[in-house]
Amino acid sequence: MTTIKFFMNLAPHYRAPLWRALLNNPEWNVHFFYGDQANVLKTIDFEREAFSSNSEQIHKVKNYWWKGIVLFWQKGVVRECVKSQFEFAVFPGEMSRLSTWVAAIICRLRGVKVVFWEHGLYGNEKGFTLLLKKAFFSLAHKHLLYERRAKKLMIEHGFAPDNLYVFFNSLDYDTHKVLRHKLQTLDKKDVFPFFTNPYLPVVIFIGRLTGVKKLDLLLQAVNQINDKQTNVNLLIVGGGAYKNNLEEQGRAGIQNGWLYFAGACYDEEENGRYLSMSDLCVSPGNVGLTAIHSLSFGTPVCTHDNMYHQMPESGAIQAGHNGFFFKENDAKDLKVKIENWLNLMDRQQVRKNSYEIIDKYYNPHYQLTVFNRLVSGESPEL
Repeated sequence: MTTIKFFMNLAPHYRAPLWRALLNNPEWNVHFFYGDQANVLKTIDFEREAFSSNSEQIHKVKNYWWKGIVLFWQKGVVRECVKSQFEFAVFPGEMSRLSTWVAAIICRLRGVKVVFWEHGLYGNEKGFTLLLKKAFFSLAHKHLLYERRAKKLMIEHGFAPDNLYVFFNSLDYDTHKVLRHKLQTLDKKDVFPFFTNPYLPVVIFIGRLTGVKKLDLLLQAVNQINDKQTNVNLLIVGGGAYKNNLEEQGRAGIQNGWLYFAGACYDEEENGRYLSMSDLCVSPGNVGLTAIHSLSFGTPVCTHDNMYHQMPESGAIQAGHNGFFFKENDAKDLKVKIENWLNLMDRQQVRKNSYEIIDKYYNPHYQLTVFNRLVSGESPEL
């Protein structure tokens, strides 16, 4: 049986389905090592989330953070790589983590296959940063990449295509599929009772309310759309440091009944209700797992078009098919694109289009097939 050890930064809650699938694969002896958190990220509750049979495969290590932001060392990882017998070591491809440099070199010297699970190159690296990244990535025998764009960039910089596996990302796919069917008969007035006219098109944002999401642009765009009469409702789901500022900026919309802040919500059925009955999800800054979340419930996604400033999940958006892009930082262009999309789209066809890419790639079942190809020595599919 092949022994595989994953040395992860944290145990983020959204990764629970994938971790379970990997841990319970009968052909592998999988172990996960993870550290403590330095932020408010929701993590896996191993006592409650069907991991009871895997207790001996899950190990806690000590994380050391610089200024509470950058993880630079994990205590115990190097020792594990020196003393234990295993065939594959999987690390996050983050070059700031010094323990990964040391552990990866040790693994290579011991004949252990090193795999980096990473964003890869963004395309805007230059000079010393680019050289350092390439040197770091060269420590790995194989790479699990979040998107096809990263693979293309790494090939351009000399990495062998057969060592680059596009792994994508995923959420709780099986739960979402069940909810899709359960939520089919909803009525907008029951989901959006807080809007004056719940039957207007609904634009939604769901995620952390942080500066990088640039939600002020979304408020500007919808304000312009609703300048003379209310044409669109806007729902913002999430909590964060910018919530008070955004509520102040959107005071008129709140008073006029077309803007509502729902706050943070960790009830996936409630999030599914909001997303499935909305007409468009907009993330004006970068878009990450918000794109996967929205598409999973059949709702198209809009975000900006500068791929150097994007997250890999933006690759799930196929312009004109399950969403669209607008010019970065341009509220006027965002306003025009939202209006055009809402006026022209066939909602039921777009719903099918949105499901399509999630069902094909962005789910733990597909990720498992990719990882199996890597472990088996097969060439990447994509």
